[in-house]
Amino acid sequence: MIKLLLASHGDLAYGVYSSLKIIMGEQKNISTLCAYNKEDFDLKKEVWKIINDLKDDDKLIIVTDIFGGSVNNEFMNNLYRDNLYLVSGLNLPLVMELMLIQDESNIDSMIQNALETSIKTIKYCNPIIKAVEVEEEF
Repeated sequence: MIKLLLASHGDLAYGVYSSLKIIMGEQKNISTLCAYNKEDFDLKKEVWKIINDLKDDDKLIIVTDIFGGSVNNEFMNNLYRDNLYLVSGLNLPLVMELMLIQDESNIDSMIQNALETSIKTIKYCNPIIKAVEVEEEF
């Protein structure tokens, strides 16, 4: 089974998941890791628990908030496992695209496709609206 883990510093992961549920409904294969919300939080222990709870046939796509951040780096330490796939740059369009992955045999290219598609949703809107305003003047 393909599973998705959203992991962030603070509550960003849960916030993205909350928005996803509003748009796509409840999802069984998604979980969150919101790091450092408690003083005694142990990132290494939490990551170990998540990875060791996976079944042999599970594939886990992990989406972290910041490349090079502590959350991302802790998961990078485990990429020797061939059932883990790590992506940084957590955002809602990316998660929505990753939710569509069903084919376990082609997971690498599907992740790459999800990245390319979600990147197209990042826009600076001011020039877009200004272009529309100019067109409407004619």
